[in-house]
Amino acid sequence: MNRGGMRCSVLASGSTGNAVYVEAGKTRVLIDAGIGIRQLCAAFDEIAVGMETLDAVIVTHEHSDHIKGLSALVRRRAGLPIYTSEGTWSHLRRFWRDDETVVHRMVRAATPIALGELVLEPFPLPHDAEEPLGFCLYAGGEKLVLATDLGYASAAVKDVVKGAHTYILETNHDVEMLRVGAYPWHLKRRILGDKGHLSNDSASEFLCDILTEDTTSVYLAHLSQENNRPELADATVSQALLRMSSRIREQIAVSLTSPTKPTKLTWVAAPER
Repeated sequence: MNRGGMRCSVLASGSTGNAVYVEAGKTRVLIDAGIGIRQLCAAFDEIAVGMETLDAVIVTHEHSDHIKGLSALVRRRAGLPIYTSEGTWSHLRRFWRDDETVVHRMVRAATPIALGELVLEPFPLPHDAEEPLGFCLYAGGEKLVLATDLGYASAAVKDVVKGAHTYILETNHDVEMLRVGAYPWHLKRRILGDKGHLSNDSASEFLCDILTEDTTSVYLAHLSQENNRPELADATVSQALLRMSSRIREQIAVSLTSPTKPTKLTWVAAPER
Protein backbone atom coordinates (compact mmCIF):
# COMPACT_ATOMS: atom_id res chain seq x y z
CA MET A 1 0.00 0.00 0.00
CA ASN A 2 1.33 3.45 -0.91
CA ARG A 3 2.34 5.40 2.19
CA GLY A 4 3.14 8.52 0.18
CA GLY A 5 -0.46 9.74 0.23
CA MET A 6 -2.83 11.04 2.87
CA ARG A 7 -4.12 10.22 6.31
CA CYS A 8 -7.30 11.70 7.77
CA SER A 9 -9.37 11.77 10.94
CA VAL A 10 -12.82 13.25 11.42
CA LEU A 11 -12.13 14.94 14.77
CA ALA A 12 -15.80 15.81 15.32
CA SER A 13 -18.88 15.87 13.15
CA GLY A 14 -22.51 16.73 13.74
CA SER A 15 -24.88 19.63 14.17
CA THR A 16 -22.92 20.77 17.25
CA GLY A 17 -19.51 21.03 15.63
CA ASN A 18 -17.28 19.85 12.79
CA ALA A 19 -13.54 19.47 12.28
CA VAL A 20 -11.46 17.24 9.98
CA TYR A 21 -7.71 16.65 10.07
CA VAL A 22 -5.76 15.74 6.92
CA GLU A 23 -2.04 15.18 6.46
CA ALA A 24 0.19 14.35 3.52
CA GLY A 25 3.85 13.84 4.23
CA LYS A 26 4.90 16.79 6.38
CA THR A 27 1.86 18.90 5.45
CA ARG A 28 -0.88 19.06 8.09
CA VAL A 29 -4.17 20.90 7.75
CA LEU A 30 -7.40 21.30 9.69
CA ILE A 31 -10.63 21.71 7.76
CA ASP A 32 -13.10 23.65 9.91
CA ALA A 33 -12.72 24.39 13.61
CA GLY A 34 -16.31 24.06 14.73
CA ILE A 35 -15.61 22.72 18.22
CA GLY A 36 -14.25 24.46 21.31
CA ILE A 37 -10.50 24.70 21.79
CA ARG A 38 -10.47 22.20 24.67
CA GLN A 39 -12.24 19.56 22.61
CA LEU A 40 -10.00 20.34 19.67
CA CYS A 41 -6.87 19.87 21.79
CA ALA A 42 -8.23 16.62 23.22
CA ALA A 43 -9.01 15.31 19.73
CA PHE A 44 -5.49 16.04 18.52
CA ASP A 45 -4.09 14.33 21.60
CA GLU A 46 -6.22 11.26 20.90
CA ILE A 47 -4.89 10.88 17.36
CA ALA A 48 -1.35 11.65 18.60
CA VAL A 49 -0.81 14.72 16.43
CA GLY A 50 0.59 17.96 17.79
CA MET A 51 -1.83 20.79 17.08
CA GLU A 52 1.16 23.13 16.99
CA THR A 53 2.36 21.32 13.83
CA LEU A 54 -0.60 22.50 11.72
CA ASP A 55 0.31 24.35 8.54
CA ALA A 56 -3.13 25.81 7.81
CA VAL A 57 -6.79 25.83 8.74
CA ILE A 58 -9.33 25.71 5.94
CA VAL A 59 -12.87 26.95 6.56
CA THR A 60 -15.74 25.71 4.42
CA HIS A 61 -18.23 28.39 5.51
CA GLU A 62 -19.14 30.73 8.36
CA HIS A 63 -21.82 28.81 10.27
CA SER A 64 -21.00 28.42 13.96
CA ASP A 65 -20.69 24.64 13.89
CA HIS A 66 -17.71 25.11 11.54
CA ILE A 67 -15.93 28.07 13.16
CA LYS A 68 -16.65 27.86 16.89
CA GLY A 69 -13.02 27.29 17.86
CA LEU A 70 -11.37 29.17 15.02
CA SER A 71 -10.40 32.42 16.72
CA ALA A 72 -9.07 30.62 19.81
CA LEU A 73 -7.02 28.29 17.63
CA VAL A 74 -5.50 31.09 15.57
CA ARG A 75 -4.73 33.16 18.66
CA ARG A 76 -3.00 30.14 20.17
CA ARG A 77 -1.13 29.44 16.92
CA ALA A 78 -0.06 32.92 15.85
CA GLY A 79 0.61 33.10 12.14
CA LEU A 80 -1.47 30.03 11.26
CA PRO A 81 -2.96 30.90 7.85
CA ILE A 82 -6.70 30.68 7.30
CA TYR A 83 -7.92 29.60 3.85
CA THR A 84 -11.48 30.62 2.93
CA SER A 85 -13.57 31.97 0.11
CA GLU A 86 -13.99 35.73 -0.07
CA GLY A 87 -17.63 35.40 1.01
CA THR A 88 -16.77 33.34 4.07
CA TRP A 89 -13.98 35.72 5.07
CA SER A 90 -16.37 38.67 4.98
CA HIS A 91 -18.10 37.07 7.99
CA LEU A 92 -14.96 35.92 9.83
CA ARG A 93 -12.78 39.04 9.88
CA ARG A 94 -14.92 40.54 12.65
CA PHE A 95 -13.50 38.02 15.15
CA TRP A 96 -10.17 39.86 15.26
CA ARG A 97 -9.35 43.35 16.47
CA ASP A 98 -7.78 45.86 14.12
CA ASP A 99 -4.48 45.57 15.97
CA GLU A 100 -4.36 41.76 15.59
CA THR A 101 -2.49 40.22 12.68
CA VAL A 102 -4.34 37.44 10.89
CA VAL A 103 -2.93 35.64 7.87
CA HIS A 104 -5.71 35.04 5.35
CA ARG A 105 -5.44 33.24 2.03
CA MET A 106 -8.28 33.48 -0.49
CA VAL A 107 -9.49 30.39 -2.31
CA ARG A 108 -11.93 30.23 -5.19
CA ALA A 109 -14.14 27.45 -6.49
CA ALA A 110 -12.67 25.54 -9.43
CA THR A 111 -9.19 27.00 -8.82
CA PRO A 112 -6.89 24.34 -7.37
CA ILE A 113 -4.16 25.45 -5.00
CA ALA A 114 -0.99 23.74 -3.77
CA LEU A 115 -0.54 23.66 -0.03
CA GLY A 116 2.70 21.88 0.79
CA GLU A 117 2.34 18.26 -0.29
CA LEU A 118 -1.42 18.63 -0.76
CA VAL A 119 -3.41 19.97 -3.70
CA LEU A 120 -6.83 21.39 -2.80
CA GLU A 121 -9.61 21.69 -5.35
CA PRO A 122 -12.48 23.79 -3.95
CA PHE A 123 -15.97 23.42 -5.36
CA PRO A 124 -19.15 25.44 -4.65
CA LEU A 125 -21.86 23.99 -2.43
CA PRO A 126 -25.61 24.72 -2.53
CA HIS A 127 -26.00 25.86 1.08
CA ASP A 128 -27.42 28.92 2.83
CA ALA A 129 -24.07 30.53 3.56
CA GLU A 130 -21.91 33.15 1.87
CA GLU A 131 -19.87 31.34 -0.81
CA PRO A 132 -19.54 27.93 0.92
CA LEU A 133 -17.05 25.41 -0.41
CA GLY A 134 -16.44 21.69 -0.42
CA PHE A 135 -12.99 20.29 -1.10
CA CYS A 136 -11.26 17.56 -3.04
CA LEU A 137 -7.79 16.92 -1.65
CA TYR A 138 -5.05 15.16 -3.60
CA ALA A 139 -1.71 13.67 -2.62
CA GLY A 140 0.33 10.70 -3.80
CA GLY A 141 -2.20 9.83 -6.48
CA GLU A 142 -5.02 9.61 -3.95
CA LYS A 143 -8.21 11.64 -3.63
CA LEU A 144 -10.20 12.60 -0.54
CA VAL A 145 -13.53 14.45 -0.75
CA LEU A 146 -15.19 16.49 2.01
CA ALA A 147 -18.79 17.32 1.10
CA THR A 148 -21.09 18.35 3.93
CA ASP A 149 -23.65 21.14 4.26
CA LEU A 150 -25.25 20.88 0.84
CA GLY A 151 -28.94 20.96 0.13
CA TYR A 152 -28.71 18.69 -2.89
CA ALA A 153 -26.09 16.90 -4.97
CA SER A 154 -25.92 18.88 -8.19
CA ALA A 155 -24.56 17.45 -11.42
CA ALA A 156 -21.60 19.82 -11.14
CA VAL A 157 -20.72 18.57 -7.65
CA LYS A 158 -21.03 14.94 -8.78
CA ASP A 159 -18.65 15.57 -11.66
CA VAL A 160 -16.00 17.07 -9.37
CA VAL A 161 -16.13 14.51 -6.57
CA LYS A 162 -16.58 11.28 -8.52
CA GLY A 163 -14.00 8.55 -8.13
CA ALA A 164 -12.45 9.51 -4.79
CA HIS A 165 -10.74 6.93 -2.61
CA THR A 166 -12.36 8.35 0.55
CA TYR A 167 -15.55 10.37 1.06
CA ILE A 168 -16.58 12.36 4.10
CA LEU A 169 -20.21 12.88 3.17
CA GLU A 170 -23.15 14.46 4.92
CA THR A 171 -26.01 12.24 6.11
CA ASN A 172 -27.71 14.92 8.15
CA HIS A 173 -31.26 13.76 8.80
CA ASP A 174 -33.92 11.14 8.36
CA VAL A 175 -36.72 12.88 6.48
CA GLU A 176 -39.54 11.33 8.51
CA MET A 177 -37.85 12.10 11.85
CA LEU A 178 -37.42 15.70 10.76
CA ARG A 179 -41.00 16.06 9.56
CA VAL A 180 -42.58 14.75 12.79
CA GLY A 181 -39.97 16.27 15.10
CA ALA A 182 -40.09 19.33 17.33
CA TYR A 183 -38.31 21.78 15.02
CA PRO A 184 -40.42 24.78 13.95
CA TRP A 185 -41.68 24.59 10.39
CA HIS A 186 -39.43 27.37 9.07
CA LEU A 187 -36.35 25.44 10.25
CA LYS A 188 -37.64 22.17 8.80
CA ARG A 189 -38.22 23.92 5.48
CA ARG A 190 -34.67 25.32 5.54
CA ILE A 191 -33.11 21.90 6.21
CA LEU A 192 -35.20 20.19 3.53
CA GLY A 193 -34.57 22.92 0.95
CA ASP A 194 -32.06 23.08 -1.88
CA LYS A 195 -29.69 25.10 0.33
CA GLY A 196 -30.13 23.00 3.45
CA HIS A 197 -28.71 19.58 4.28
CA LEU A 198 -28.56 16.14 2.69
CA SER A 199 -30.87 13.50 4.11
CA ASN A 200 -29.85 9.87 4.53
CA ASP A 201 -31.79 9.00 1.38
CA SER A 202 -30.31 11.84 -0.69
CA ALA A 203 -26.78 11.00 0.44
CA SER A 204 -27.33 7.37 -0.50
CA GLU A 205 -28.45 8.31 -3.99
CA PHE A 206 -25.48 10.66 -4.27
CA LEU A 207 -23.08 7.86 -3.34
CA CYS A 208 -24.53 5.49 -5.89
CA ASP A 209 -23.76 8.07 -8.59
CA ILE A 210 -20.16 8.77 -7.56
CA LEU A 211 -18.68 5.55 -6.18
CA THR A 212 -16.20 3.74 -8.38
CA GLU A 213 -13.85 0.80 -8.06
CA ASP A 214 -11.28 3.22 -6.58
CA THR A 215 -13.37 3.98 -3.49
CA THR A 216 -12.45 2.21 -0.25
CA SER A 217 -14.01 4.26 2.55
CA VAL A 218 -17.03 6.44 3.26
CA TYR A 219 -17.54 8.44 6.45
CA LEU A 220 -21.11 9.40 7.31
CA ALA A 221 -20.88 12.93 8.67
CA HIS A 222 -22.81 15.89 10.07
CA LEU A 223 -25.59 13.76 11.60
CA SER A 224 -28.29 15.72 13.38
CA GLN A 225 -28.65 14.64 17.00
CA GLU A 226 -32.35 15.57 16.92
CA ASN A 227 -33.39 14.36 13.47
CA ASN A 228 -31.27 11.29 12.81
CA ARG A 229 -29.85 8.19 14.39
CA PRO A 230 -26.48 6.64 13.52
CA GLU A 231 -28.09 3.25 12.91
CA LEU A 232 -30.61 4.82 10.50
CA ALA A 233 -27.92 6.57 8.48
CA ASP A 234 -25.81 3.41 8.35
CA ALA A 235 -28.75 1.18 7.38
CA THR A 236 -29.94 3.56 4.64
CA VAL A 237 -26.51 3.83 3.03
CA SER A 238 -25.83 0.11 3.38
CA GLN A 239 -29.13 -0.68 1.68
CA ALA A 240 -28.28 1.64 -1.19
CA LEU A 241 -24.88 0.01 -1.64
CA LEU A 242 -26.63 -3.26 -2.42
CA ARG A 243 -27.42 -1.71 -5.79
CA MET A 244 -23.72 -1.37 -6.57
CA SER A 245 -21.60 -4.11 -8.09
CA SER A 246 -20.27 -6.65 -5.62
CA ARG A 247 -16.72 -5.56 -6.38
CA ILE A 248 -17.44 -1.99 -5.35
CA ARG A 249 -19.66 -2.92 -2.42
CA GLU A 250 -17.28 -5.41 -0.85
CA GLN A 251 -14.25 -3.11 -0.81
CA ILE A 252 -15.95 -0.11 0.83
CA ALA A 253 -15.80 0.45 4.57
CA VAL A 254 -18.67 2.63 5.81
CA SER A 255 -17.86 4.42 9.09
CA LEU A 256 -19.91 6.62 11.38
CA THR A 257 -18.55 9.84 12.83
CA SER A 258 -19.20 11.38 16.24
CA PRO A 259 -19.70 14.90 17.59
CA THR A 260 -17.48 14.09 20.58
CA LYS A 261 -14.88 11.48 19.55
CA PRO A 262 -12.43 11.49 16.63
CA THR A 263 -12.22 8.65 14.16
CA LYS A 264 -8.93 6.79 13.92
CA LEU A 265 -6.21 8.44 11.89
CA THR A 266 -6.47 6.35 8.74
CA TRP A 267 -4.72 6.13 5.40
CA VAL A 268 -6.57 7.27 2.31
CA ALA A 269 -5.73 4.49 -0.11
CA ALA A 270 -6.74 2.78 -3.31
CA PRO A 271 -8.01 -0.78 -3.03
CA GLU A 272 -5.50 -3.57 -3.22
CA ARG A 273 -5.84 -5.35 -6.55
